[in-house]
Amino acid sequence: MPEMKLKFEGGDIALKDGVTTLGRTTENDVSFAGDSNVSRYHAEIEARGTDYCLIDLGSSNGTTVNGDRVTGEVYLTPGDRIVLGGSSEVVFGPGGDAEPENKIEETPVIAGGPSIPSPAPSVQPLASVPDLTASGSRTMLMVAGGAVLIALIVVVAAGAIYYRSTTTSCEAKVKIVTPENFEAINKATPIELDLADDGCVAKAVFTIGEEEIGVASGSPFTATLDPDRYPGLADGEEHELKVVLLDDKGKNVAQAGALVSLDTRKAAKPVDERPTVDDPAPRPPVTVPGSKEVSPVDLQRMTVQLARQFPGTGSLPGKQFLADVQKKTGEFAKEGFFERAAVHRDTINLAFVQVNNLPAPYGFLFAMSRSGFDPGGQGQGDGLWRMSPQLKASQNFGGDCGAETLSDPKQACAARAAAAYLKELLIACGNDILCAAAAFGKSPQEAIVWKASLPNKGFDMWNSLPAGPEREQLVRFFAAGVAAENPQKFGLKRDKPISALYP
Repeated sequence: MPEMKLKFEGGDIALKDGVTTLGRTTENDVSFAGDSNVSRYHAEIEARGTDYCLIDLGSSNGTTVNGDRVTGEVYLTPGDRIVLGGSSEVVFGPGGDAEPENKIEETPVIAGGPSIPSPAPSVQPLASVPDLTASGSRTMLMVAGGAVLIALIVVVAAGAIYYRSTTTSCEAKVKIVTPENFEAINKATPIELDLADDGCVAKAVFTIGEEEIGVASGSPFTATLDPDRYPGLADGEEHELKVVLLDDKGKNVAQAGALVSLDTRKAAKPVDERPTVDDPAPRPPVTVPGSKEVSPVDLQRMTVQLARQFPGTGSLPGKQFLADVQKKTGEFAKEGFFERAAVHRDTINLAFVQVNNLPAPYGFLFAMSRSGFDPGGQGQGDGLWRMSPQLKASQNFGGDCGAETLSDPKQACAARAAAAYLKELLIACGNDILCAAAAFGKSPQEAIVWKASLPNKGFDMWNSLPAGPEREQLVRFFAAGVAAENPQKFGLKRDKPISALYP
């Protein structure tokens, strides 16, 4: 396979035989660390035989190749210009000569960073060949040869000095243990590291975002993250907490990161929050009568934790989606849902988990979002899952229920029908639970057509689903899940997390 490269401002990088990753975090092979338009894990380029394929990983701001939006994947040709997030450009093209076999692996390339040239001797062709029969010429040739030998020694020595100055034999490794990835920090928290082979490490530098929060010299390397010191970062967004290990020469020998969000609401001084024309009111915490306040940071953490229960959810929810979820949580944060759900525990687990092999949360969370576990309540459709008899009958979902209807108090027929339908809907959605939650109520055939009609073909459902009943259903699904899994956060003392009912 011919060597191909990605070229960008500040340098270039040879593409791997497998997958080369591009994104904002330094864990990527090519990192645009200073560009907030680029997603943390934005795209990847996969070697397929003699070809290279660019795959957008559901990025928030998209990827283009020669100005055309990438939806899914596209094969690259030399000279293609790739733009990530509308602002960071790389060019796909052939590399130069083959690199030496003993090339040292470097840390990930950070686009836009300095490029360090490698010293190399310059060889000039001889204008003519001297007459070797003349003694004078032989003398001149010996002098010239000596000069060339001295020059080569100088070049080799300079190269050795340069090599020693730009490499390190330190093989330290580091991982951030505390705080955990995606954790919300609302008080001073020690940063704990898992270190290996760190005897060569002289210093550890800790940062969050662009802020340096501490420097530790000598083991144990630790620092404290106090959110009260960084109120400007308490914005409901995730920020990268990073540690860089340096040797005694100041060389970067290892680094690690974790995404955290800061919450300073407990330490904030009272302010006048009355809105003005030019200063709209900030998004308030969720409040339920008799409950605790749930801040935007808490809500984001709970939503992310809920999403982790589902495979393939891809990118994280954006601000607008979280704001919509926050508005709906009060509708589901009402006492008694756990007792109502417990009555149908065995029925739900049998139909969804044992018969149809679906993840345990699906049956309970869809029932919570569609009926609050009240089969006789208001709303379109019948039973806990508010399924229409017409939809059940259209493909005989759940088989023959005999005399039992979808609204029967036992809910056995409703559970079988809803589980069989959801399994088919997930197949139509490519096993994307976000798509299934948004499309619930459509036939599988209708779901396929609907998903294909979306501007981004269904990628990044969080942030690009247009307003309408589908977006409303997805919002309700996560609002119900957040409330059902975190009842104590909403002051529901009688209720337990819904996961206590899973098998």
